[in-house]
Amino acid sequence: MLPDVAVPLLVTVLLWCVSSNDVTVAQIGAAFLLAWLPWASYRKWCRGKRKGIPLFALLGGMYWLAYVLPLFWGSHEIGLVSGRRTLSEQAVTASLYLAVTGVVALGAGIELAARSPWVPAVRVDIAGTSEQWHYLRIIFIVGTLVKILVPITDWGEGGRQVISYFENMVPAVVFAIFLRYYLRRKVSDLDKFLMLVYVFIALVVGISSGWLGSFVGFGITSMIVYAYERRRLPLTAALIVLPIILFFQPGKEAFRIRYWRGESVGGYVERVVFWVETSWNMWGDAITDRTGQRGQKLADDTLHRLSLLQQTANVMELTPSRVPYQYGRLYSYIWVTFIPRVLWPNKPSVNDANHWYQVSYGLTYSNQISSVSIAVGTLAESYINFGWFGPALIIFPLGIFLGVMQRICLRADSGLLFSSVGAVLVPQLLAVESQMAEYVAGLAQQVFVVLVVLIPVLRSRSREKAFSTRMFAPPAKQPETIGSKTSLQKPPL
Repeated sequence: MLPDVAVPLLVTVLLWCVSSNDVTVAQIGAAFLLAWLPWASYRKWCRGKRKGIPLFALLGGMYWLAYVLPLFWGSHEIGLVSGRRTLSEQAVTASLYLAVTGVVALGAGIELAARSPWVPAVRVDIAGTSEQWHYLRIIFIVGTLVKILVPITDWGEGGRQVISYFENMVPAVVFAIFLRYYLRRKVSDLDKFLMLVYVFIALVVGISSGWLGSFVGFGITSMIVYAYERRRLPLTAALIVLPIILFFQPGKEAFRIRYWRGESVGGYVERVVFWVETSWNMWGDAITDRTGQRGQKLADDTLHRLSLLQQTANVMELTPSRVPYQYGRLYSYIWVTFIPRVLWPNKPSVNDANHWYQVSYGLTYSNQISSVSIAVGTLAESYINFGWFGPALIIFPLGIFLGVMQRICLRADSGLLFSSVGAVLVPQLLAVESQMAEYVAGLAQQVFVVLVVLIPVLRSRSREKAFSTRMFAPPAKQPETIGSKTSLQKPPL
């Protein structure tokens, strides 16, 4: 077995050898630490019982993508309203140090929560009668149809939020439940068909709207469910999905210019075809360009959309010399996020912190904030508020919050309902590019919407001692079906 240090060291050295930028020894050392921290956590998880998921390893991996890859391959420039500006190497190095500090603080918070003797008890879960399983199928179909047929813009500000939570959360949670039983070979052909239709619709609708989030979210949710059932992460599948994401990245801006800011409308299929063709042509031109300039620009543009390095370095240069520390002002929205917009139509927007940031740091003009929203990430935002104390004051408590969530709903033995809800929420938890208000806003409301919709199939777990044991028993050797014509007995939930 290779030591935990071998793989991150090898990856860092390889990136340094093929780097398109000149990097310093200090930057290489920080890059190694950002690779080693999540890798060591993942290896520790592999050697353990694997009851949950390696949340810190996944979060650390996201920070590695956001800071290390742009260090070696991305441009060390940032686009401002005044033009492109080259970032100082001191600011780039400081950004890497901030990333290392933030990841350590995040891991410390998660570890503290893991060692806490107290965890809130979850006493409700999904009942398992055939009639209630049919109810899951019905809301699965309804939620999928709402995603296709119901325009959320027709429901006003408050109604749009509720409809959005319903169409995005409810069918996704039911899909996660079905997927768990699919991996146990305990679903009917009807359930397999519904799962296939949902995957197709979710991907087509998501991509045709100009977002890769649905594709990425579906992939991450599936990985988490797989980890619940097989006690390992499907790394091979992740390595297949990542190139697909990178393939679509170059055509995103052209898509949004045409369908978001232009007058083109187009149907679902037309939009998907346009995005695929645009990305295909851009990659083709880059590969056939003998000068390599198009390839370099394409790689830079692709990494720029995943990067936080340039924005963090810009923050380090301008704070507090030009922009004073905010001392928590950017977190004001969090205190009102638990109030539904349907009850407070004019409450502050989750994008207020983003708008302040992009104007104050020269990324956009003030008259453009209605059409552009740029986030700097929770880590850099903590520096904007409290300087180098930000990771300790903000990221460490955030780690405790994530650690509590991990213990409640990111374990295979958390109950079928909450473990499935947790799997659906993981893509949001891994969005390290979001600012704090956007990061935590709506989490409680989304869970509340799911619980309300699933009330007809909920019951107290305390009423049946064998409930938890039976729910997570290993798959039977002989395939079973749930709610089929020949087997109408209670599903083994």
